Amino acid sequence: MMLNKFSNNYWDKYEGYDLDRNGIGDIPYHPVSLYSMVVEQNPNSLLLLRSFMVSLLDKAEKAIPSLTPEHLVDEKPLMRRIKI
Repeated sequence: MMLNKFSNNYWDKYEGYDLDRNGIGDIPYHPVSLYSMVVEQNPNSLLLLRSFMVSLLDKAEKAIPSLTPEHLVDEKPLMRRIKI
């Protein structure tokens, strides 16, 4: 059960698009990467941080989004940072 909700946040790593120009991304953003889940299970894998394997995991995650947890998603990511 997920008690927290991720919605309407700005994510600097979000690479989606906003075709209707309403300031909200058209593609949901998954803030948890597959690599971070691997590191959580096996802390020694942190040694691979900037390796080719991690970039392959990132590419696989974009091609097959079902690899990351479904409940950790921002359905309405903001395209621009909010100025306070």
